Amino acid sequence: MKTIFVSISNPPVYRNFALFPNSVVEQISNDKNYRMVLLVRKNLFPKFVEEHKSKFVIEEFEESQKRTLIQKLFYFFYSYLIFTDTTMLVSSYGVRADKPRPLYKYWNFPFKLLLANTLGKSKWVKEKFVPRLYFYVYRDRPYQYLFDKYLPERVFLTNICIWPADLEFLIEAKRRGIKSVGMPANWDHLSKYYIPFKPDKLLVWSPQVKYEALKFQGYKEKDIKMVGAPQLDFLLNPENIAKRSDVLKKFGFPENAKLLTFFSQGPYSLDGADLINMILQWINAGELPKNTYIVIRPHPSGLKEIDKYLPFKENPRIYIDDVEGWSSIPRVVNYLNLLYHSDIVLTTYSSIAAEASIYDNPTIIAGFDGYKNRPLYQSVRRHAKFTHFQYLLPIGGIKVVLSQEEMLKAIKTYFAQPQADSEKRKKLAEEVFGFLDGKNVSRITEEVLRD
Repeated sequence: MKTIFVSISNPPVYRNFALFPNSVVEQISNDKNYRMVLLVRKNLFPKFVEEHKSKFVIEEFEESQKRTLIQKLFYFFYSYLIFTDTTMLVSSYGVRADKPRPLYKYWNFPFKLLLANTLGKSKWVKEKFVPRLYFYVYRDRPYQYLFDKYLPERVFLTNICIWPADLEFLIEAKRRGIKSVGMPANWDHLSKYYIPFKPDKLLVWSPQVKYEALKFQGYKEKDIKMVGAPQLDFLLNPENIAKRSDVLKKFGFPENAKLLTFFSQGPYSLDGADLINMILQWINAGELPKNTYIVIRPHPSGLKEIDKYLPFKENPRIYIDDVEGWSSIPRVVNYLNLLYHSDIVLTTYSSIAAEASIYDNPTIIAGFDGYKNRPLYQSVRRHAKFTHFQYLLPIGGIKVVLSQEEMLKAIKTYFAQPQADSEKRKKLAEEVFGFLDGKNVSRITEEVLRD
């Protein structure tokens, strides 16, 4: 029996590939031609490991983050062989606003830009020189023991990027001539940094991810297969959709409520409370319908995120849904029903803006800093520079507003005409997530196991 390695290295990957019934991991494990060895990051999913260790082989691994000075310099060198608008944002102002760093602190910004505009223009440097030099610079092989133990015939790497450990798994497979299939973990990963090794086959969610693979990472058309986003099979399954009346009752809202949900971007955007305050004032002034109710969804990675919204906790128009949404099926079901039944989704430059399109939710991005005028390095305005948003926004399925007046107008329009921009949202969903037919898991599994 042939052996296949499948990697699970972070929470989004776990959710998308292993959490749901009939997942990619489950389908691969059921194939009688393969013994699946699941490579799981140590101490990240103890409950999952305990529940499944009798069902299939699980190896927990530790990520190797230590680098020598030479390795750090080489990492810097190859990472910035591309320099997109996203890279520029990360390399200058940064993406987090809770730890703002003015531009002058990014002293190495010019070196990154110079690398991309000189050596980064050379296909030979990126595809020949860097991979060969990598083997000399990184002589340690942290996962050699796993390959020696199981002798896999192929590897499926679910988080292809420049960070360990999937890159290290891929490199070990390259050393041994083992077949490799890779997949980016999200729709915005391939435009950030250059990835010095490519799997034999790259699986992508959608046209947008394929575009970034071709444009920024130098993939060939023949090596890319579009398969859709695996989590959509669960998110779009009608069996997981609760009655609207039950969802509103849970929030303590009346059945005729117009539901506006605010998805906070947490440490990446600081002024969500201002936006909520504006909406409440418009309701009180009669500018918005009296049956407008608000659910606030705090960002899970903001340590003090919930504190911003505590002043609204006792307001009968507001429900704060602070349950993180990936670690269990009931929590995902809670999240998808909130998203599904929202009449309007309000956020900043969050991936939620794209995810809402799968349910045809009218979606607004607040591209301004509430009542404040923040410097650019701390302002939500800088997120408009993200490469993946520059690809999506021209489609028109997401409404970007740059002032209080524009936000009020957009909310009024979508309450009155919920089907406005519906065709554009459908196009947006297809561009970001690919197929919406509930067959993505099967497509992925077939491509992983196909020679």
